[in-house]
Amino acid sequence: MSSPIPPPPAGSQPSYVPPSEDQQNPYASGQPSYVPPAEGQQNPYASGQPYAPAQPYAQGYPGQAPFPGGQRPSSGLAIAALVVGIISFVLAWVPVVNFVSILGGIAAVVLGVLALRKANRGVAGGKGMAIAGTVLGGISLVLSIVVNVFLGVAIDEAINSAESAVAPAVQPAESEGTADEQTVDTEEPAAAAGGALPLGEAAEVGDYTIAVTGLDLDANEAIAAADATNPAPDGQYVLAEVSVVYNGTEEGNPWMDLSYILQGADGAEYDDGTCMAIEPNSVVNVPALTTGDAADYQVCLDVPAEAIEGGSFAIEPLFSLDEAERATWEIR
Repeated sequence: MSSPIPPPPAGSQPSYVPPSEDQQNPYASGQPSYVPPAEGQQNPYASGQPYAPAQPYAQGYPGQAPFPGGQRPSSGLAIAALVVGIISFVLAWVPVVNFVSILGGIAAVVLGVLALRKANRGVAGGKGMAIAGTVLGGISLVLSIVVNVFLGVAIDEAINSAESAVAPAVQPAESEGTADEQTVDTEEPAAAAGGALPLGEAAEVGDYTIAVTGLDLDANEAIAAADATNPAPDGQYVLAEVSVVYNGTEEGNPWMDLSYILQGADGAEYDDGTCMAIEPNSVVNVPALTTGDAADYQVCLDVPAEAIEGGSFAIEPLFSLDEAERATWEIR
């Protein structure tokens, strides 16, 4: 039996003392430290089965109930988004009712986005349902708006068609009344037969009752005397004397509401935009008119001299595309 190694003396540093011949060196045996199991003992590494560690993830997060069986639960938000999206998509095709689909589509998108965020963070499942609900909600929202727009256009067209169908039925009675009046009134102006009105004759143009009371076909001297800064004309100044009465319900301005045109003998038309001069009694100075207000003013045009004789003077609403709204006066 080997004797124990004596402890180092007090106060001295321990030093390595090799074992004596009689002492056993545990590291000198040359044998491996691993000792195989004896017969009858089970070797856990000899089964050939993969190592299956415990599943700590089935316990859930701290403060959270563990997921049963290690599976994430389906998200209630995702289910709600899918259900609302399907209902909104179905209702989007029904006119009038699809106004509800607009609200449902918005709700489905909001629920779907919230559910998708939770699924991406791993807090809940149902990612596919969240995506489907979001897509259906967006489609139903757009579809509802498109259906309502087409419905509004269809209603407008139906109303216009109904008005067009009713108009011919009413027109004959009005025509008969007009014919009776024409047989009594023997002083109907020439414009009723398609010709130009004589100067001083009134006509209805837009919201105005208008009469051209005079035309100065050579107004160069009158324009020059009106303002020293007036430029010389490129052709010849024509100065029209106009009298109006405003019949509209809102404020009117004859300078902004009407267009003044000389229909030249050369076939061209020259409007008041050709004149850069200030008239003696300019239309620009006419104040805003209310219902029943009257005004007298002048309008100038710069027209080639050879186009004046044989032409006519017309007034129509500004930006008018219908020549029937134009009233014409003869030049003499």
